[in-house]
Amino acid sequence: MTGVFESLQAAIIARLTDGRPDRAAELQSLLDALPDHERGELTRMITRHGVSGNFATLCNPDSVDTPLDLLTADSILKTDWPEPVWAVPGLLPVGLTILAGAPKVGKSWLALQIAQAVAAGGVIFGLRVEAGPVLYLALEDPPRRLQERMKKQNWPLGLDADFMTVGSFLDRIGDLRNGGGERLARQIERRGYRLVAVDTLSRAIAGDQNDVSEMTSWLTPIQEIAHVKNCVIILIDHHRKTGGAYQDAIADILGSTGKGAMADTAIGLYRERGKAGAKLVITGREVEERTLDLRMDWFTGCWQLDSSEEGLTGRVFDARIIKTLKPLKKPRGYD
Repeated sequence: MTGVFESLQAAIIARLTDGRPDRAAELQSLLDALPDHERGELTRMITRHGVSGNFATLCNPDSVDTPLDLLTADSILKTDWPEPVWAVPGLLPVGLTILAGAPKVGKSWLALQIAQAVAAGGVIFGLRVEAGPVLYLALEDPPRRLQERMKKQNWPLGLDADFMTVGSFLDRIGDLRNGGGERLARQIERRGYRLVAVDTLSRAIAGDQNDVSEMTSWLTPIQEIAHVKNCVIILIDHHRKTGGAYQDAIADILGSTGKGAMADTAIGLYRERGKAGAKLVITGREVEERTLDLRMDWFTGCWQLDSSEEGLTGRVFDARIIKTLKPLKKPRGYD
């Protein structure tokens, strides 16, 4: 392994200094010789540290004999740490979010609705959203279908939102395993996106999503840039076939448990086929665990809080209803 790293380093340096095209082929052949997860990790190290260091050392931190930069208990206790930044208050904090559900349940409609609210500085589920630039990677929808959905959701002109479909994604960013994650991170840094939606994760990463170590390696740079740049990155994913009634936004995510472990927030969208009502189950490190009762309005293409009698069985109620009912006296015989 060390010999491959040293040869790769020499090839990169030569490529940067003399510009010979044959060096690019040499570099590619050396990269191709590595397993997927090692190639992705090496590309990440190249982007972060450049070509001046020794890659065998970079990829083996235990061999570096330098003092560790540690926090003391007092520094943690005494520091006035800033409050978490939210794209949608109480729902979407900065970091990596996985929004998962069964196929054709309405995940893309919800992600597009959130994207519009952030780009416009609008309202979603009664929550006022601060405006910010948005990137939406629509890897399963052609531009024509996106246009239809955006018109149904009444997107106005002039919003600060960028879109990329599957063909452009493969050419300009590429698989998140092999440098695509770093290219996406650089684009986030350049534009200062407040929200990035990747629809879907399986189209952005073509590797084995059941491998914990590989999923952790691929998602780490995405999570890091989200926190560094105060950005919310939503990865749209699928649910496994559970066959049970219990709804778990983390355990139901398809593939490796490493995906759910990496997510700062996990959101599960559950809808029974043929019905408009749905449950949005939210859990995470910063959010209060909750379940929203939703109903799809197909006329506007938007999910709404369900105020029907059936929808009021959930744990989240419309504040106006609570305010109306609170002053009422109990009827006689009520216990």
